[in-house]
Amino acid sequence: MGKGAALGMAVAVVAMLLSGCGGGGDSEEERTAKDLKAILKEYGARFEQRRAALAAAASRLPKNNPVKNSCDRELDPRPYFQPFDHKSRVLDSYNSPDQGGNVDIASASEADTPERIADRPGWKLGRFAVAPGWLIRGMWITGPQGPLGTNHFEVTSRYGYEPYKGVEEDPARRLRKILDVGLHKRYAALFRVTTYREPGRPGDEAAVVKADVFIADLEKGDIPCRLTATGEPLDVKGYWYSTTPYEDMQTSFQLDISSKLGAMTRS
Repeated sequence: MGKGAALGMAVAVVAMLLSGCGGGGDSEEERTAKDLKAILKEYGARFEQRRAALAAAASRLPKNNPVKNSCDRELDPRPYFQPFDHKSRVLDSYNSPDQGGNVDIASASEADTPERIADRPGWKLGRFAVAPGWLIRGMWITGPQGPLGTNHFEVTSRYGYEPYKGVEEDPARRLRKILDVGLHKRYAALFRVTTYREPGRPGDEAAVVKADVFIADLEKGDIPCRLTATGEPLDVKGYWYSTTPYEDMQTSFQLDISSKLGAMTRS
């Protein structure tokens, strides 16, 4: 009887540890994990639709370079591209759909595999890349490498600063906001690099990136706009005037897209 009682007590203790301290159900951490997984499951299908739309658009890109910056039709809603800045802790107002823009960006060759896109791409990649926005990040979070596939939730250090932290303290509501902002991206700027000279030493041939850019409508399934864009570090008489030439190329490239797309769709 003594052995049976001891075994029963051990089973009870293990059960309490597994279900939460005090035997009163799940711990707060376990309840949060369940809430996050439920949200990811809820949003997963919608992000898979976006993933499929990106892959389909990338497979249909014209092989020829854009002859001129142009759109085939009037776009409603009008696209607004705001480059993602991983170096700043983005604010709640920036990430609201009305403020953060409705266009994400991705390399055409990697549009169907967002998990391969570097979060903080630098010149050591040997190729040109830009940090993806919240649509691509939402695909990371809800995709095979996210919590549903690996049972590991990581959205802060790996994916850049987490929005709403300090504004929305509840993890479940914060995750919903992050995913809602990602799904707000109606369009994707798919770029195909045509010229890339990576940064070397000051005085070397000037670093530059040039690319064809195609705006894909992820709901209608077409590619209504096309343009060319250029990015380069600040240059003064053939010499770089910057300690971060690659980042300058990324920034100026995206600003060029933003400016040209705005002129094409808001004239």
